[in-house]
Amino acid sequence: MSLDLVLSSPQIQRSVSPEEELRERVIRTIEALKESSTSFDIAHETYTQQYGKDSIVVNRPTNIGETIDPVALVLGRNCVIYFHDSKKVLSGSLGSLELKAGVAYIIGRREPQDSRLVVWSPIGGTETDLSEYNSGASTIPSRIHGAIMVVNDAETYFSDLGSSAGTVIVGESRKEGAFVKIYDPGSTKSPTIKFERVSTSRRN
Repeated sequence: MSLDLVLSSPQIQRSVSPEEELRERVIRTIEALKESSTSFDIAHETYTQQYGKDSIVVNRPTNIGETIDPVALVLGRNCVIYFHDSKKVLSGSLGSLELKAGVAYIIGRREPQDSRLVVWSPIGGTETDLSEYNSGASTIPSRIHGAIMVVNDAETYFSDLGSSAGTVIVGESRKEGAFVKIYDPGSTKSPTIKFERVSTSRRN
């Protein structure tokens, strides 16, 4: 594998932001996967043909490192995968993958659809089936949906790559407690993912 696909020393302090770092890795990974993975190349080509070449964007990354196992990632409406920080493993109902530090992995689905969410690795252009999704749902995961990269023991970043489906992350940080993060493909005024907070407190 080309050395430029891996951070040379993920443990050292960086001079760039996580967003810039992940963006650089994602660009290199996409170019590598287009050459090494036929299924990724087809998914990428059909996706960008439909939504435009500028449709793949690294949005503000979420650090899901230093969390209590597991962190749940909901892609689309009801496709759920999990990140286990203790083992640096991404898993679902069909399989799992141990993430190598410094490598950006792309999460998405094949084209044509086979109802399976997959994670592509630039290491040999390999792909791992993670979970099944229900093709009957109103919104299914995007062909090029998200990216995940372990930087070091304390930092693992996920970003929704401007998917048309959106992502909801639910977890518990060891430092900051429970959290929910929503990547919504809609606008601030017209969100496509609606949520409601229901207080169950007995306090006045």
